[in-house]
Amino acid sequence: MRVTEAPTYIERRDSISHDWIKLICEWGMVPFLIPNKLDNPTEYLDSLSPDILILTGGDDLGKTPGRDKTEFEILAHALYQNLPILGICRGLQLINQYFGGSLSPVESHVAIQHPINFNTEIFPIYGNALLVNSYHNQTILPAGLGEGLTAVGVDENGGIEAALCIDRPVAGLMWHPERGGAPANDKIVIERLALEGIFWR
Repeated sequence: MRVTEAPTYIERRDSISHDWIKLICEWGMVPFLIPNKLDNPTEYLDSLSPDILILTGGDDLGKTPGRDKTEFEILAHALYQNLPILGICRGLQLINQYFGGSLSPVESHVAIQHPINFNTEIFPIYGNALLVNSYHNQTILPAGLGEGLTAVGVDENGGIEAALCIDRPVAGLMWHPERGGAPANDKIVIERLALEGIFWR
């Protein structure tokens, strides 16, 4: 969940876009939200018994230490438990950093659509190319891709827009399925990852 502050009220809060809740419910799934101030977020994650962990967007890494800490902990725990993981935008960036990768600044990638080319041999879900929405100020360049991750979708400048672990149930998308301009096949990715795990092998 994002960390937000009401402009007229001094109180930090966790929040998530209504678009995510609406989308998840429309897809026949049940959302469980994980707050950022839990004493033991890994125990909380276990108590939910989820089919998949989705690391959502918002809040650049490093700007909300409480969220960073929570998400790194639940990511590590999900990997240990072999729970399927999907990172969205910031979520993919977080996964990349966890695996030792780095981020680079990028311009003109907020509130636009742009084309992506896919490696259909590994990840045929989307076909060869399509348009996606974009809301990020940081990108993953090939030299900054984390160890063990494989790029399966890149933008016109070589920035990595989709990546996965070949031998673990972990994938990430830089665009936002919950916002306009997202591919309909995002639902297939979430469903197959939750039900099958490493479905690209």
